[in-house]
Amino acid sequence: MRLIQLSSLELYKFTFMLALFAAESMLLLRMPRKEHFLIRILVTVACYMAIAALYPSTRSTAISNSLMFGCFFILSIPLSKWCYQITWNSCLFCVVAGYSIQHIASILYNMIITLGVFGTSASLYSFAPVQLDVIQIMLFLESYLLVYVGMYCWFVRHLPRDGKLSINSPFLFCLISLMLLVEIVLNSLLIERQSVSMDMVYFICGSVTNLLCTICVLMIMFGQLLRKNLENELEVLKQLRRQEKRQYSISKETIDMINIKCHDMKHQIHQLRHSGSITNEALKEVENSIDIYDSIVKTGCDALDVILAEKSPFCQKNSISINCIVDGEKLSFIRETDIYSLFGNLLDNAIRSVMELEKEKRVISLTVKSRGQLLSVNSHNLYTGELHFENGIPKTTNSNKDIHGFGIKSMMMTVQKYGGNLSLQANDGTFNVNILFNLPDQNAMPVKKGS
Repeated sequence: MRLIQLSSLELYKFTFMLALFAAESMLLLRMPRKEHFLIRILVTVACYMAIAALYPSTRSTAISNSLMFGCFFILSIPLSKWCYQITWNSCLFCVVAGYSIQHIASILYNMIITLGVFGTSASLYSFAPVQLDVIQIMLFLESYLLVYVGMYCWFVRHLPRDGKLSINSPFLFCLISLMLLVEIVLNSLLIERQSVSMDMVYFICGSVTNLLCTICVLMIMFGQLLRKNLENELEVLKQLRRQEKRQYSISKETIDMINIKCHDMKHQIHQLRHSGSITNEALKEVENSIDIYDSIVKTGCDALDVILAEKSPFCQKNSISINCIVDGEKLSFIRETDIYSLFGNLLDNAIRSVMELEKEKRVISLTVKSRGQLLSVNSHNLYTGELHFENGIPKTTNSNKDIHGFGIKSMMMTVQKYGGNLSLQANDGTFNVNILFNLPDQNAMPVKKGS
């Protein structure tokens, strides 16, 4: 059934701009939006259509087609930036990736139509006069939908949502620009050759080459983005570890001093009680305050004792119980600063979780025990609400999204440093952290202290 008969170049320009807008939006919709976003996006769509309508229709040549594609691509950059709260680098990344995704869909559709796989050979992307039927339109929609969904699953869903995307390497930027130019020129040459006479061998080779170039552009871009994100995360983790080392040193000195002062004060209180120069009620109140530190569990691991002493005042104030069954001496093969980092992050996450519960449910259990040559560390606590995992890490409930998951990532890094394994589970309202180490030969390995 014939539906429409149009100048194919006019139809091509409109379909190209709509497909380009859809591909770019697939990436940009994950970015922060500007005020009055709906109005901005409607104006942008109108501008895309106006560009397609106003761009002059000329005879199809490789040069004219390249200029048209380049013009459409360049104009889409400021229009995209106008709608989203992102940098120019981030905008360029999304537009280049969107153009490449649209280009892959275009190549796939054109190959299907030109080769007559489904018994039709009139293409939306042929510049000769064309009549379109239902089969062609369905093939067009299905081809683009297949590619867009595939590219979303393969690349786009891994994009961060903070708008911080960039191509920082000048060499990489030049390489991507060159390959993008190859995409445009090679596609223009194919269209020109297709409009004159179709050599199937030439067409297939050119289309496959064009397709491979486009996929290479996407793989290079997203590979570099992933690498940059990992480098940024590693740098943040290193900064956190440096802060933790400084904090451990300060905390250890502070706790040692407090313990000494508490011990001296208890003797002084004992003398005051017998001298009768102060009331028993006042003495009892002072003793209770001192007992916060004096009653802390001694685990056999100095670094773990420091952490428990740090957390104890806050936990006591907020009715949080930390139940410990810990053989701290078995942790002697781990550096003190690493113990401080590992258990500090573990308890911080648990405390943050139980603070959402009723006071009677604010209980954290911590167990460190060995069996044979294996050392297990287990922590479990109740939690409320739904817990969603992303890449094996629970999504943060912390208001500071810039440090999303870094506590657990730091734990993973520490565990891997000592050849251990860390697993996280959330079942029936209980969150479990399970860590397993292979114990080294204590006679062959000296105790590791400090950093």
